[in-house]
Formats: sequence, C-alpha cells, structure tokens
Amino acid sequence: MLRAAEARSATSSLENPSNWLLDWSTGGYTSSGVAVTEESSLTLSAVYACNRVLAESIAQLPISLYRRSDAGEVLKADRRPEHKLLSNSPSPFYTSYKFRETLQFHLGIRGNAFSKIYRDGRGGAKELRILNPQFVQPFWYENKLWYEVQPGAYEGQKQREILTPAEVLHIAALSTDGITGRSPIQVLRETIGIGLGNRNFISKIQKRGGRVDGVLRHPNKLSPEAVGDLRENFKGALQTGNFPILQNGVEYQSISLTPMDAEFINTHKLTARDVAAAYRVPLHMINDLERATFSNIEHQSLEFVKNTLLPWIKNWEEELNRKLLPADVQDSHFFRFNVEGMLRGDFRTRMDGYARAIQWGILNRDEVRDLENRNKIPDGAGEIFITPLNMAPLTEEGMQLSLFSGQSAGGDSLQQQQAQ
Repeated sequence: MLRAAEARSATSSLENPSNWLLDWSTGGYTSSGVAVTEESSLTLSAVYACNRVLAESIAQLPISLYRRSDAGEVLKADRRPEHKLLSNSPSPFYTSYKFRETLQFHLGIRGNAFSKIYRDGRGGAKELRILNPQFVQPFWYENKLWYEVQPGAYEGQKQREILTPAEVLHIAALSTDGITGRSPIQVLRETIGIGLGNRNFISKIQKRGGRVDGVLRHPNKLSPEAVGDLRENFKGALQTGNFPILQNGVEYQSISLTPMDAEFINTHKLTARDVAAAYRVPLHMINDLERATFSNIEHQSLEFVKNTLLPWIKNWEEELNRKLLPADVQDSHFFRFNVEGMLRGDFRTRMDGYARAIQWGILNRDEVRDLENRNKIPDGAGEIFITPLNMAPLTEEGMQLSLFSGQSAGGDSLQQQQAQ
C-alpha cells in the first residue's frame, strides 16, 4: 500500500489537477504575471475577508447532538460523549470554536478540511486532531479509499501514515469526483492575480513618491558621458525631494499609465466583487457599502444564512453524523447547527412574530423566553399553550362547542344575548 501511495503522490489528473501540476505548468504565475498561492492570495483583502466571514460564522454557531424519540419529538442528547466532544473540546489543544473556525478556513482556501479521529477502546471518537490539508491526500487502492498523511500534517507527527476513512473527518468543498474538493484559490487564480497585480502597481508608484515611469527626450544626439550626467542630475534632484530643472530642450515624457488612467479603483472594486461572488458573501460583510442600504442589508444578511451558510452547514452535519456517531444510533441521533439567532430580525419584528406564535399556540411563553435567552416563568406558568376562544376544530361538534362556549364581555352566553 505504501508503494501505491508513493506512485499516487507523483501523479495528478487533468480533470482535478494538484497544486504542484498547476505550478509546474504555469511556473506559478497567472496571465497577469503575478504568482498566486494560498499564502499570497490571503494578502488580497477580499480573499481574506471572505474566508474570515465564513470561518467565524460557522465557528460561532452553537452545535448540539439531538435525538428523535419514538413519539417523534426532537430532544437534546447532551449527555452523550459525542456532544461534549464537538460542542465543548474536540482536543486538549483547541476549543470547539477554534476547531470549526480552522477547518472552515481550510475549506475556503484549499477546498478540503481534514481531522484525524482518535477512538477509545469501544470505537467511540474521543479526540479530533486538525490536519494541515497541504500534507493530506486521498487515494484509491484496490477499490478502497485511503488517506495518505505526510509528516507535518499535525504537531508531533514523525512518519507518514496511511489512514482509513473511519479515521479521518473529511469535509470537501465543490468537487468533481465527490471525494476531493476543488481549491477556490486555484479556481480563482486569474481573478486574484489581477487584484494582486493592481496592488503591486500602486505600491511601486508609491515607493517612487507618486512618480510614474518616463523618459527624457533631448533634441540632439548626446554622447554617453552627457547621457549619464543628465540621468544622474535628474535622479539626484528627485531623490533629494527637489524639482529637476530641464535645460537645452530636454523634455520628460511618461511611458506608464497613472492610477487614474489605469482605472485602478474600478478594477479593485470589480476584483473584490468577483471574489465575494465566488464565495457567495454579501458585499457589505467585506466592508463594501457602496450600494448598501439599511433595508437591503437586513435581507442580504438573511440570504447569507440561507444561501451561503446552510449549504456549508449541511456539508458539516452529514460528515459529522457519518464519522462520529456509532452505526446503531445514526438513525435516531444527529448533529445540528443552531442558526435561529442569525435568522432573527430586529426587536420589533421578533416581538410581532413571537406574539403571533403565542396567540396561535405555535410556541408557549417559556419557549419564546428561551429564544431570547431569558429564564422560564416560575411554577410552570409559561409552559401553557394558548389559542383564541373563537377557534374550534372544523367539525360540526367543534362548531357547536364554540357557539355555546362563547361569552360576552358581561358573562352572558351568545344564546342569552340573542334572547334579549
């Protein structure tokens, strides 16, 4: 198997090329002449901001283990070790927040997130160790999936390991084979290269004190000594902060575009918007407020949860259920991220929604107070579900019951009011 892993390490498909193949075929450079790697791409603010938004959003969501009872009720299973492992401390080295933030960050940069699963004597997961995706590669051998983990994937690893899928928590981004996720950075390398090239262009001009490239033109042909003197006098004046004086018909002519001519600002905006669109992150969340209003920001935030976070959450939940839960409880137990807090509107909207939910018996008052992080009403008074008195089942008996139970404000029944 180790020989198969060695042979696999040196190969790469054209449909899903490895990073080394892309770097070898392009020299690591894009069409803009800028080398784009995972590290260099993070220096582009839009790439870093989008991945930070996604990583922190996934990490801050509460996650719990639930079970479905025989009666169909969904109850927390917070006494099981799997719940404590994921929601409290996946490893002695990091918290649940850092664990999920790091894995989601790996997903956004490399398209794959790996964690080694350490199990106890009964086969239950007892620790999750983050693996650097740069040193992990899935491969097939004799029609079975394996994971090759090179030294350096985690702290303290000294030799190469071959792990089974049961030993690896693997969350993959968009994929062409269902196993290995595509690296968003490699997919967007040309767009990111434009952004990095723009930034480098401005940095070069700023380093020169705002001066662009140009040439000095003289009406006559000069000797090499005169050319050298002219160049040194011109450069010397600029380096000392003085204005160079052009004599004897010498003229300065720019040969490079100014930032305004190059439309640097517009190109910068387009690059940021292209990156945000690829990650499906609303522009206001990466501090682009040019087209933002109070009303559309609220709706975009809700759309971010529904259209951006929920696909990632579903990806997480299914892999967690598959790898961390024993087979005999997978039908009744499941992990779930709680997104209720992120879907809440402003205070007035929440109160209006709660009032209707209580009025129609959808929620009781204690459930509403729990959603607002408040204590329950004493003596169980908040556990009672209420419904309007004028409501009854759509049956003849129910309609008669509603008619005869209706009371006026003074306490008389409807029949007594009609007799009067």
